[in-house]
Amino acid sequence: MKNFLAAVVLFLLPFGASADFVGFAVGAAYWNPKPGGDISYKDLGENDFSDDLKLGDSKENILWLVIEHPVPVLPNIKLVKTSLELDGDNGTLRAQFGEVGAGVPGINTGLILDQIDVILYYEILDNWVNLDLGIDIRIFDGSTEVGGHGLSTREEVSATVPLLYGNARFDLPFTGFFAGLEASLLSVDDNRVTDMTASAGYESDIGLGAMIGLRRQSIVLEDTDVELDFTVSGPFAAVYFDF
Repeated sequence: MKNFLAAVVLFLLPFGASADFVGFAVGAAYWNPKPGGDISYKDLGENDFSDDLKLGDSKENILWLVIEHPVPVLPNIKLVKTSLELDGDNGTLRAQFGEVGAGVPGINTGLILDQIDVILYYEILDNWVNLDLGIDIRIFDGSTEVGGHGLSTREEVSATVPLLYGNARFDLPFTGFFAGLEASLLSVDDNRVTDMTASAGYESDIGLGAMIGLRRQSIVLEDTDVELDFTVSGPFAAVYFDF
């Protein structure tokens, strides 16, 4: 894995475009994703998010920080924190999950999956058309808890997955309006992640901006006793300041 990451960085080095000065950007978004997929425990069978666990829509926060600098050989840095918390009430397990057996009604389920992205990227284009390419080290840290009728099982979920990263933005000249597409994706061993965001927005002359769009994640994590195979997708609204 270390050799793979080194190869990606070395490939991108000759194409890096540098900024004229050190720049920062901070932003926050409100995301309303709808979940779908399944979860299993030690290959005992799958429980569907909607039909079995009754997991509902979520209301989440996304925070990010960007640091760009004028040193050509060093990548720029983007840090992103995405919180994902799903809850379900009065479900019925199709398959056993820990101490909670199959067919037990009235089950409550909680799934927390925080994601930290450490993105190292280079500016390939920096004009009316902007293109960033790099790698995204995504750290998953969370837990799932299933309980009911005096029985309860809580399991940790954690993984670190390297992803390829790309971010394209198209500015409408002299207006401040823009459209963008951002993606992180890769399949490594038993883990597969695809994360895509389409957006449109406006940025003022002082760097204050707002945007709306859609974000869709498809995540497969199979490195722990808990195996997840699900998607979350929904609209978001964000504000940011680029200075």
